[in-house]
Amino acid sequence: MTGYIFRRILAVIPVVLIVAVFVFLLLRLTPGDPAAISVGDAATPAQLEEICASLDLDQPIYVQFVDWVGRLLHGDLGISLISNTPVAGMIAQRIWPTLNIAWLSIVLSVLIAVPMGVLAVWRHRTWVDYAVMSF
Repeated sequence: MTGYIFRRILAVIPVVLIVAVFVFLLLRLTPGDPAAISVGDAATPAQLEEICASLDLDQPIYVQFVDWVGRLLHGDLGISLISNTPVAGMIAQRIWPTLNIAWLSIVLSVLIAVPMGVLAVWRHRTWVDYAVMSF
């Protein structure tokens, strides 16, 4: 059993790395310059260079990736370019409403799905069963 768990954990590592690379590339290769977004439209070239240096955008992409993963592993999600506030704080502020909506959705789904499933089994192979299954 321990060997099975160990193999499953080892199988997760490449998946996590592929997802990390994919997310990083999505963040870096989207249109728009993060430095220009953070300073605004009226930025001078000197200000853009300063922001690029502070965000490590002047580094090669593989160095940026290693730094990004390192910060993620330490729990540093960075600073939002739009609101200039820590991303972790923004997530913490919005996590409870999100969890409440998810919990309510799960409860409502179960409260509706279980009686409908019982009804479909009770009236197996009738129009009621087919209607419930279609719904």
